[in-house]
Order: sequence, then structure tokens, then C-alpha cells
Amino acid sequence: MHLNNSIFIETSLVNRDNLPNFLDLVRGCWKCSSILWLQTNGFPVLQGLILNGWALDTETSVSRFCRDRRLSELLVRIEKPAQRWTRRRGGYTIPLSQVRCQVEELAGEGMFTILLEPADPYADRFSLTSVCDLETGKVDVEVVGFGFDASDILRGDVLPHERFELFFGDREQRTTTPSSFQAKRLHLVGREDYQASVQRRLVKIGAKLRNPSFPDEVISTTSGAERTVLVDEAEHFLRTSGQTALLDHASEYEPIPSRLLNLFLDECLRLVQRIRASKIRWRTLSLASSFLPQDRLVIWDFFSPGDHDTSDLCRL
Repeated sequence: MHLNNSIFIETSLVNRDNLPNFLDLVRGCWKCSSILWLQTNGFPVLQGLILNGWALDTETSVSRFCRDRRLSELLVRIEKPAQRWTRRRGGYTIPLSQVRCQVEELAGEGMFTILLEPADPYADRFSLTSVCDLETGKVDVEVVGFGFDASDILRGDVLPHERFELFFGDREQRTTTPSSFQAKRLHLVGREDYQASVQRRLVKIGAKLRNPSFPDEVISTTSGAERTVLVDEAEHFLRTSGQTALLDHASEYEPIPSRLLNLFLDECLRLVQRIRASKIRWRTLSLASSFLPQDRLVIWDFFSPGDHDTSDLCRL
């Protein structure tokens, strides 16, 4: 919907009939577009709002969205049209009182704001990313554990704790469920390397507490001794906020259960099948997701590397 010439989309209201119109509004934005497509097609995503500015009626609409769901804060994700990566980061929660300021600040930089149900990244159980070769069916999956998030893999903040390889079969083969495939583990992090990754994660959390949009700037300007302070600040925050998943699993990595891996692969395969059934000739597919508390699977987004038009999603 349009609010005084600004774009305001409530994702739960998007359906197969109006999806093309909404995709046209966020053309060139893979995060926004794939979230809308995933929601419309019954994949597990968080409900939310997509905005590119703040108009007269925006506050009323945001308040209603949160009131209906009894939310006091929202998860912020960001996207700039035609740019997969930006120096600024999202992936943090803010109280409702800060939403307008955040949206207006991002709009001033030409960015969309994606406001989602408040899934806190410090509470993630497992996060997974995968890359699938759509021609051969080869799938590479990378996993990080408790208290880490998908951006740790996607941004290269830490090395994956596990890597798997499997095959869905090529375009000519019919596949039904990943349970018929054997996911081969190629890597399992050792104890010392895992503990080192926990320290890097704590440094990142400490930096995000100081500057959630630009944690890299904080890290790059701190010495070894100062990074110890970041770790201390992160540990204090996690304990006082009750988000202790990382700290409770700080000594040794707990591998992802096969049940959860297969749940993720089920959704990955379902998406691959939809792409293969269409006339779109993408060569690869990248997918990012997390298991939230209570093992709730959420897909963050997907994209096909290369200069692809997001309007292609209408053909899936």
C-alpha cells in the first residue's frame, strides 16, 4: 500500500494476486522481494513491515501492527536497491519509540527498512546458509551454533562450525524429500577453534552494543586490550538480559541434530523444485535461515548470485 507516496507494505497482506504489484514497488531489493515471495508461498518467515520513509499515516499503521501482535520492539533489517551488501548493518532490535527515527535515517540514505517480529539474534539456536547448484543439484550447507546468527557466516565474521554436502539430483531427476539423501559432513569445528569463534562473537556483540549499525568500525579501532572490554560488556549484557545461549555453550560446539538439518533441507528442496519448475534459468541459489528458540525455523531471504531482475520472482 502507499501512504502519502511512501511505500508501506505489511507482508502478511501480500498474496498471489497482488504479489506482482508489491514486487514492482521493491524492484532491485532481493531481501524485500524474497521475503514477500516466501510469505506468499507458505515458507517459514517472520511477519513484518517494509518501508522506505515515514508518512502521515505510517505511525498509526506501525502501532496497529505491533498492538495486534502485542509487540514492544521490532527486528530491523535494511536494504538498498540494487545492492546486496552495504557497510551499514541491520539485524538488531529496537523499541517502538525509536522506529520513526530509524526509518527516517535509513530513508535519508536511500534504504528500505524491514521491520520484523522481534527475533533476537542472540537467542538463535542454529543458523544455516546454503548454496545450491541448480543444474547439478549439489548443495553446500554451512552451520553456526547457539548464540551465533546467519550474518556471522554471510559476512565472514566467523568460520562455520559445520559444513555439509549433499545432492538433490540434476534438473531432470525428480526428488521428493532430503531424507532420502545422505548429507555428508565435511567439517566439524574443534574445541579450541570453537572457543576462539565464541570470543570473536562476543567481540562483535560488544561492538554492536556500542554501534549496532557499524560494529566493524568499533572493532577496527580497538586494540587487543580494548577488545577484552568488549567481551566483558557483551557477557554482562547477555547475562542481564537472559540471552545466555552463547555463554551456555561456550566451551564446546553442539552439532546440529539431523532432524533440524532435514527440516532446513526440506524447505531448501521445496524452493529448488519451484525454481526448476519455472522457466527461470538461474544457475545457483543462496538461502539463509535460523532456528529460533523452540526450534522455530525462519528463512531470512534467498537470492541468485548475478545481475538478476527481482521481478523474475513473479514467474516462480
